[in-house]
Parts: sequence; structure tokens; C-alpha cells
Amino acid sequence: MATVKIILDKRTQKADGSFSINFQICHQRKTTTRSSKIYVYEHDWDEASKSIKKSNPLHKELNKKLKKEFADIQSQLLFADDNTVKDYLKPLPQPEKIIEIKKTVYQFAQELIDQLRADNKIGNAWVYESTVNVLKTFHPTDDLYFEAIDYQFLTRYNSFLVKRDLKHNTIYLYLRTIRIFYNKAIKLKIVDKSLYPFDDYKLRPEKTKKRAVEKDVLKAIKNADLTIDTPFWDNRNYFLLSFYLIGISIVDLCLLTDDNIKGGRILYKRRKTGKWYDIKLHKEAEAILQHYKGRSKYLLPIADDKATTDERLMRVIKYKTKIINKYLTRIAKDLKIEQKITTYTARHSWATIAKRAGFSIELIAEGLGHEYGNRTTAVYLDNFDQSVIDEANAVVVELIN
Repeated sequence: MATVKIILDKRTQKADGSFSINFQICHQRKTTTRSSKIYVYEHDWDEASKSIKKSNPLHKELNKKLKKEFADIQSQLLFADDNTVKDYLKPLPQPEKIIEIKKTVYQFAQELIDQLRADNKIGNAWVYESTVNVLKTFHPTDDLYFEAIDYQFLTRYNSFLVKRDLKHNTIYLYLRTIRIFYNKAIKLKIVDKSLYPFDDYKLRPEKTKKRAVEKDVLKAIKNADLTIDTPFWDNRNYFLLSFYLIGISIVDLCLLTDDNIKGGRILYKRRKTGKWYDIKLHKEAEAILQHYKGRSKYLLPIADDKATTDERLMRVIKYKTKIINKYLTRIAKDLKIEQKITTYTARHSWATIAKRAGFSIELIAEGLGHEYGNRTTAVYLDNFDQSVIDEANAVVVELIN
């Protein structure tokens, strides 16, 4: 007599980690399988009950489908003669069309986050995680599919975030990240391109307040009478060093080591973009680095020497950046500076002061490592000696002395 049972076939795993649920048919010591056209993850399968767990958002529909097909096969085999059963044991003439369970937005986003972590892109992973966490406050159940994210969904979500008193650009960041998820899902054929909602729902960031300050403000910060080797003095030094190194980001500044110094120059690859920078160390920058020499395996005693993971290292730097900004705010307040001073101020101010000094936009962009539109000028600058940017930086640094 022929028998049939439901199995999770673990012989072949799909790229997304799921397995096929098959019907295994046995008759006279011969076995074959028939696909149910359902794919699930191992953690969603209950081996004891041969059913899909509640952790799968479609468990009710899929279990109902499985039971019906299982009953149909049982009925057919029960009344079949030997020849009919043998037909069941023959290989299928053509591969069956696979009907995959669609990934939810949250499942797909988690895969992206895991990949970012594997690639040591911790900052982006945090942005993606934050986006998912906030989205879950609006749609807390797991059954959110890309098809559900339409113009109406985005409009309601935006209103929800506005009512939570989030800043415009914070809302923009969350919606832009959802757009990134959607674009990636289209490329991977998880959702049809025709459903793309962002052609109608436009995202526009709000212009931020000016982050740059005039040279006189930087000069006041530089010349402020601060007690040596106090947190005020140290954090002022970190800020100034960022400025001297053409607005190097605090993350990159924290990660500099002796290996980044070559022949009186700082050579480093920016963590955010992967672009290499080559900056001459002027005497002001050298004096700051010399003061902290030997205190850490890094050039500055900011990052955690003992961090065992890249994520731990980045969390410490993120925390220390907040501390730097806290002291910069207090220094500015004591100096009666009305503008907000943060670590970003160094980079923006370098560009503004360079522009006021008469340097071209193309040269400033080259110094900051930005792309610029004039290809002819770009080629021209690429062929220039590095001394062109060195000279510009020397002029800018001198202007705040």
C-alpha cells in the first residue's frame, strides 16, 4: 500500500535560506517526492506536527493548503491500482514552477542589516535598524509586505511621524531608507517595479542651517584660555585638528594610527566613502599630535584600544563624539558665540574660509574629496601636484592664527 507524508526537504537550500515542503510518497520500497510549491525557513517548521509555525505570517493559509493537498493525494492513492501508483513514482516531466513565500519588509531589511554588519558598514546598519524600529511603531505586526507600501501608506506614515514631533529631516531619513529597501527589493524581484510608490510620493530634505562659522569665531575658539590637559582643552584640540586636516571626520580622526603618517603627511581612507586622502601636516597639527603621542595605539586617545569588534569600536566613537560636541557647546557659550559649534563645523568652516580666501569651488571640492561637475577642471586638478591643495590648506590654517 502506498503511503504519503509531509516533509521539510533539507537536501537543497535556496539562496534566501528557505527549504521546500514536499510530499514524500512510498510504495514497494520506492520513494519519490512532490513539491507543495511552498518554501519556509527551518525555524518556521514544526517537525512534530508537520505544519508551519505561527512565526510565519502566512501560517494559516499555508497550513490549510498543505492539509488539502495532503488529503487529495491520500484519497487518490487509496483508490489507485499499482499502475496508477507507479505513475506517481515517475519523475515529473518538467520542473515545477516554484511559488515562493514572499519576504516581509522586516525580513528583507534584516538581511540587509546583517550584510552591512558583515561588510563592517556599521553606520549604515544602525540607520537601517533605526528605520525598522520606528516603522514597527506604526505597523507593529510582522505581516508588512512591499505591496502594502503605497502612496496612501506613506502619507499616513508621514503624518504619524509628524505627530511624534520628529524633525523634518529625521522623517526624510526614515522615508528615504524605506525607499532604499524598496529599490533593492525590486532589483531582487521581491516586488514588481510597477508598484513603486515613490514616483508619486516625492521626498525632499529641508535645507539645514548654516554649519560654517567665520574665521574670527574659529580664532576665538583657538585662542580661548583653557587649562592644559583638561577635557575642555583636549576636546578643543580634537576640533582644531579636524579643521587643520581639511575637515577630516571625527570617525576617521579617531582611527588614525602611526601607519597613517608618511613623510610628514597624513594618508588615510575615508570610512564613509572609501576615498583616499593625502594631507600635509602643518606645524599646528603636528603640535597637537605630538602632545598625545604614545597614549594610545591610535594617534589620539579617543577610540577604545580594547574594542574587540568593529561595532563596539564605532559605538565608543559615537559616544565620544557626543562628548566632544558637549564641550564645544560649553566653550562656545563661555565665549558668547551664538552659532552652534559641533564636529561638523570644522569641515564646513574650512570650505567657507577657503572660498572667502579666493580659492575656486573646484579646488575646494578636490580638497574635501567631493565630486565636481567640470570634467575638464577635474582632469586638470588630477594632474596638478598635491602642493596646490597643500598651499590652500596652509592659507586657511594661517587665517585663524
